[in-house]
Amino acid sequence: MTSSTVPATSMVLPLALLLGSAAGSTERMNFTVWSQPVRLRYGEVYNKLQSPEKLPTHVVARYSDGKKMMALTGFDVDMVRAGADGTELRVQLNDHYLHHYALQFGEAESMRKMLDTASADVSFARMLSGCHAMTRVGVNSFLDRLHFEEPHRIGRVSMFGSAAGAEYRKNPQRFNSPFRALLRRPQVWAPLLHIINTKAPVEAGAEHSAAWSPLIECPCTPQRKINVSAGTIDGQAADPPISCSPEFAATGNPSCHLATYQGGWRCCEHQVFLVDTDKECANPDCSEKPLDEIFMKFTFFYEDAQPDTRQVEAAACCDVTSVTQGAENIEYDIPACPQGTSPEACVHVVETVQPLAYFGDHPKSPLSSYRGSDLVDLVFAAPHLHLAGISIELIDHMTNKTICEVHRTDDNSGGIAYGHGTTPGDEDGYMVGLSTCRWGGADAPRFRRDHPMRTRAVYSSASGHTGVMSLWLMDVSAVAEPDFLV
Repeated sequence: MTSSTVPATSMVLPLALLLGSAAGSTERMNFTVWSQPVRLRYGEVYNKLQSPEKLPTHVVARYSDGKKMMALTGFDVDMVRAGADGTELRVQLNDHYLHHYALQFGEAESMRKMLDTASADVSFARMLSGCHAMTRVGVNSFLDRLHFEEPHRIGRVSMFGSAAGAEYRKNPQRFNSPFRALLRRPQVWAPLLHIINTKAPVEAGAEHSAAWSPLIECPCTPQRKINVSAGTIDGQAADPPISCSPEFAATGNPSCHLATYQGGWRCCEHQVFLVDTDKECANPDCSEKPLDEIFMKFTFFYEDAQPDTRQVEAAACCDVTSVTQGAENIEYDIPACPQGTSPEACVHVVETVQPLAYFGDHPKSPLSSYRGSDLVDLVFAAPHLHLAGISIELIDHMTNKTICEVHRTDDNSGGIAYGHGTTPGDEDGYMVGLSTCRWGGADAPRFRRDHPMRTRAVYSSASGHTGVMSLWLMDVSAVAEPDFLV
């Protein structure tokens, strides 16, 4: 592998020009949409890709002739419910916990084709609709296939949002100019939502002394039937398979093997309960418990693509359980430090190295026409940690230069925010914010696609935790499209 950053003197080829997109207005616009209702009882999980919904009529009409493209500049996220008087009320994390989300946008026909492909391929369906969708590998694979089969359909479907969970209200999702998520003829959208009802009934309120609900770590309850010899949970193969990189598995982390799996998103599937229903419910489906209803609310900011607008794509890095393109196990456990260890010594540290962007001749991007030596600009980096996270750092492995990092401080000034109150976005004991890094055309660092990036993540191990994650959810922009000759 060669060199570190590449001087920004190479030709930059805006995708909008390649597609013959007409420049539109420079007006900045926005619209708001709400998910379909999410209805849950205490301890129940919602983990599902909702069916596509139409975008607002005026948005569809603006781009319906295909002469200009939508350029998404960012979005805001909230969780709400309707009050008794019909007013919109924000929902707290200790009421309903957002584990993660992912958003699919696109042309109706291309979205339908992607979902039809998923209906005929169970593995691909899981990549789109299960927890593994947070890696965006499924959509990346589909886009490679679409580009291979129908090159003219570039910009017809996109996914963004990904694993951002509890930090969603303080996790700025914005692109700096000229980088944008470009869409031609956007017509529909579909959210993947992973939400847990954490609103404990009054009688169950004393079951856990911590400020945060233990349900957010997706414990495997006695109702989960784990068959190690068959490799199944509740009679179904763990899908995707439990699989850590050899390097991470060598650490002996319990999450890397079904025999030692204690909790995480594989015990957190749709309609599963994270409480012991034999003890806490009169009926197996807890149907006697009250059914609550909430909605996810998304406000999108956009403009018309300009001649110099550049398309973004999901990066292949970073997940600390992987050493190759894309994610592996995604989650892992933090074993509690030995009794008597000083608090400052109770830390769990993980490092890994991965290539920055996707390129061909790899199982996760077999149809990609990019080469490892092709150049990209790094434009957006969002850290993702769970409760007990202390820091995460993105490092250029060749130069040892820190590119982006966040760390915990008492005053929340280091990029990791923990709540101290009772209002939505400041829930006591919860991680409520993670700052993001973003770059514009003048300062975006440039690398080869195969450039090695190192992630270093630190958690407190004062107590044990299951199903934590240490990810960088990043976007890059191709400097030039493959096989384009100047």
